[in-house]
This record gives sequence, structure tokens and C-alpha cells, in this order.
Amino acid sequence: MGAVLDLFLLVGAAVLAGLAALLASAGRTVRELRRGGLCAVGRVRRVRWHTTSEGYERRRVTIEYGLPDGRVVELLRHDARPEGGRYQEGDEVTVLYHPARPGRGLAVHPVRRLPPPPNEFGLAALALLCALGAAGLLVLMF
Repeated sequence: MGAVLDLFLLVGAAVLAGLAALLASAGRTVRELRRGGLCAVGRVRRVRWHTTSEGYERRRVTIEYGLPDGRVVELLRHDARPEGGRYQEGDEVTVLYHPARPGRGLAVHPVRRLPPPPNEFGLAALALLCALGAAGLLVLMF
């Protein structure tokens, strides 16, 4: 009985050591990418629903992005958000990837575009509001 318990503890310790090594490797890869990775802007090409073997609905998102040498890389991501996910076909995304393994992009974030600058009317209205605010401050101060 003691030998079986020792074997069980030894196998459990080996499994835990393997999991710890796997987590450390994953953390090292993320840090390496954040330090030396490259960014590219890609486009969501396909979004398809599929059901996992456990019965969960997931979205399979295919993202294409270009490399500096002109090659196009396809990246597959899974999105399990119940509200429909954050990726839609045609969206632009920023991909962080390692130069030696460009097909394994890590961080994918939607591209946040700045709103267009105001036209002449918008600039005039903004200047008028600033002038009224400054005049109001002067009245309050004196």
C-alpha cells in the first residue's frame, strides 16, 4: 500500500512540475513578445460559429495581416463571448507577433480610430464656446 501511495505522489509531483514549466514557458513567451514583438494591422476575413464537443457556441475568427517582406499570414482566434464577440468581418485589428513565428500572433486588439476632425463650422462653434467659457470665468472672478 505504501508503494502505491509513493507512486501516486511521485506522478502527481511530476504532473505539477510539468504544469509549472508549461505556465513559466507561456509567461516567458508573452514577455518576449511584448519586448521584441512586431505589430501589424490586419483585417478580420471570416467569422464562423461552431459548437465545441462540450456543446458551447464559439466563434472562429480568421485574421489576415501582412508582413514587412510582403507575405500575408492568416491567424485563427477563438472568441467565446456570449454577446456576439468583439470581432466582425471586415474589422481592422492590431496583431502583436514574433518575427521568427509570424503565424502565431498573440495580442489581437480592435484598431481604435480617432474621430474625424471637425469641419469649419465645428471649429467656429468650438472657438465660440471657448470664448464664452473664458468670458464667464472672467465675470465670476471679478
